[in-house]
This record gives sequence, structure tokens and C-alpha cells, in this order.
Amino acid sequence: MHLSIRLAAPAIALVLAGPVLAADTHSADTHSYVVTLGRDTTSVETVTHLGSRVIVDQVSRAPRVMRRHFEYDYSGPDLSRFSMRVTPAGDTVATQLVSALTSPESLFVTTRTGGAAPRSSRLAFPGGAVVQAMSSPWSVYERETMRLMAGKADTLGGATYYLGSDGLNRYHLRRLGRDSVLITNTHDDVYHVSVDPAGHVLGVLPISGTGKFAVQRVTPLDLDALAASFAARDKAGAGLGVLSPRDTVRVENAGGAALWFDYGRPGKRGRTIFGNVVPYGEIWRTGANAATQFKTDKALSFGSTVVPAGFYTLWALPATGGWKLFINSATGQWGTEHDVSKDIAAIDMTTAILPAEVERFTVSVTPSAGGGILTLEWDTTRASAAFTVSP
Repeated sequence: MHLSIRLAAPAIALVLAGPVLAADTHSADTHSYVVTLGRDTTSVETVTHLGSRVIVDQVSRAPRVMRRHFEYDYSGPDLSRFSMRVTPAGDTVATQLVSALTSPESLFVTTRTGGAAPRSSRLAFPGGAVVQAMSSPWSVYERETMRLMAGKADTLGGATYYLGSDGLNRYHLRRLGRDSVLITNTHDDVYHVSVDPAGHVLGVLPISGTGKFAVQRVTPLDLDALAASFAARDKAGAGLGVLSPRDTVRVENAGGAALWFDYGRPGKRGRTIFGNVVPYGEIWRTGANAATQFKTDKALSFGSTVVPAGFYTLWALPATGGWKLFINSATGQWGTEHDVSKDIAAIDMTTAILPAEVERFTVSVTPSAGGGILTLEWDTTRASAAFTVSP
């Protein structure tokens, strides 16, 4: 199976304006990644493989420009040591230092944040497990794709520890052909990865899940110049900021009811949203990151469906034949943790095509004397559901 991955020209142009090639001489096993979310470049990093050591230097842009330096030391397939240093662009004082050492079946992690006292933890860590930073998983995946392509098996997988998490997750690689690999993990991310014969990652196409970042390998870049350029954009008010900022909607009087919503607001970023970023026929968190929360101090009637006063989460099921809105009694969960057994209502929504694109996902309520209309808008789609306040 041949997989060709290319980034759109505007994304590349955004990053590669100005001097970008590194001035010093790099080995043949040094390369850079450009990571994008839609049309926006979110980070750039340079990866160097030095035998049993992998070194990564990264410039990330959200919510502000930061420099990260990672070092991974391996003993055969097993990680022996890991470190991460996080520094604001243009500064020399680290805001966070993380170091990890392995022993048979254990991982010992020490984290120093700012001037706070170091925090140490220990967790079970089986042989072959890997450590990943959510901000930079690609070099770790690349080492695994190189192992997969060097062997005869069609699959490879194991345990992974995401920095800051409470335990282990899982990852799985499957060979799709001579030049492509499918990567999945227990965060429900699915990626098609284009590789060269040695297994180097050439490009990443996000298929599903929450981490819909695309990646393209390029010749080594001048990260210092890029960090300065991105920092200047931050200073001028043109930085990326938070990718999916949290927002709150308060409605004091919708037919006598007081309503409250708390939700993440992802951006369109040049992408096709429904049927692509948000697949049809799959439950969606109705926003980004943590589940969308909803409170009402009065019972609401959506047609014949009555939702009692209370605290809930909202979920949606987009479909070409019509949308449904689900009211769920569980609260405080991450947006991938939908428990269908806690759904208390399934409400049909009316959809319409908007005359102009809505860049950032928006929840709103239009109040009326007897209730109101709850509306979801993003891209060129509007989905709405009318309600009345129950006596």
C-alpha cells in the first residue's frame, strides 16, 4: 500500500518564511519535523539519532513559544534514561525539568517545575515500554517504526507512559506495505505514517482521534531563527495562543430558566470539519478537550423529552441525515469518556447551512418568553434544538 503525504502549501509557507536551514553540518540521520493543525504550524523540531541515543530539540507555539530539549537513551529495545528541559523562547532559565530512570520493571520520574520542590514518582514499567511527551511523540514513534520495518513481523506494540499521566497506556503499529505504517493508541488516535525503507517517518496523516496533527519531515531547520520569529509574532499579538480555549456561556433568563455552559472552542484552521475532523456517525464531545458541561436550574422540555434541573454534559452525534444531542448525567470527565449508560435524553436537532464560515466552534442560546433555542455553530453548519421551560 502506497501512502503519499503532503502538507498544504500555506502551512509550509507559514513556517519557512525567512532563514530556515541550520547553519551547521548535520549527520545523515538528523532531520526536522514540521507539525501542523490544519493550516497552522504548531511546532517544529529537529531529531538526531546517535546510535542508542535520540536527541530532540523543539520549538512549540501554543499557548506561547517554548523551547523543549529531549534526550532518550536506550539499551537495545529498552529505554534506560529520559530527560526533558522546557525553557521560554529567548530565556535561559528552565520552567520545567523532567528526568526518568528505569530499572527492571520500574520507572522513576522526577519533575521540577519553577521554584517548587521536586516531585518524584515510581510506576510499573515493563520491558520495551516507551516514554512520550504529548507535545512531541514523533521521535518515539519513529524509533518504533524503524524497529518494525527492520523486522519480519507485521505488528509491533507495547506500553507507553505519557508524561504527567497516572499510569501506562498502549500503542500499536501495523505495517500497511513497504512504505506505510498504521499507528494507534489508547487515546483513540489513529495515524497513517509514510516511511522510508529504514522506517524513518516521512509524513503523518491523522485519521481519527483527538490528536489530529499532521507531520512532514524536512531538511534540518534553524530552530533559533524560527523561535525568534515565532516569539516576535507572540509579542505582536499574532501568536497561536491556546489552540482550543475554554469559554463559558451564561443565560440569566430563558423562559425563566438560568443556563450555564462550559466548553472548549476548537478552530476550523482551514479544515473541513463535519465528516472529516468530526466524523459523521460518531459521538462528539461538542467542543474540545474536557467534556462540555451544562447546568439548568429549571426542567427543560425539548419536544416530548424533559430534562430535569441539574448538572450534565452535552454530546452530539453528527450525521448526514440529521443530528442528535445527548444529555448525560456524568460530569467532570474528559471528552473521550462518553458513558452511554448515563445518557438521560436523546434530542433531535435541526441543521442548516450557514452563509459564511464560523472559524471557532460556538455554543449559544437565543432566549424567548417560554424557553429558547440552543444552537451549535462551526464551519458552515448550524445545529439547533428548541426548548421550553417546564412548569
